Amino acid sequence: MAAAQGVRSADLMAAGIVDRVVPEPEDPAAERDEFCRRLGAALHDEVARVITMVGRDRRALRRNRYRRLGNLPGC
Repeated sequence: MAAAQGVRSADLMAAGIVDRVVPEPEDPAAERDEFCRRLGAALHDEVARVITMVGRDRRALRRNRYRRLGNLPGC
């Protein structure tokens, strides 16, 4: 169903909707702590990247991203 709707992580990445995909382990329950650490590190990196950008550049990137959303294939 996710593939048909185009909402798999790879689809969202290709469409520019997400900046990064943090892979999930085969057995999330077995690697819960490690996955949470990787997810936290990814979030930290992305927030650090955004807050170090010049406000004008950050707004331009966000504006361009939102403008593209209505022009995605299949929309």
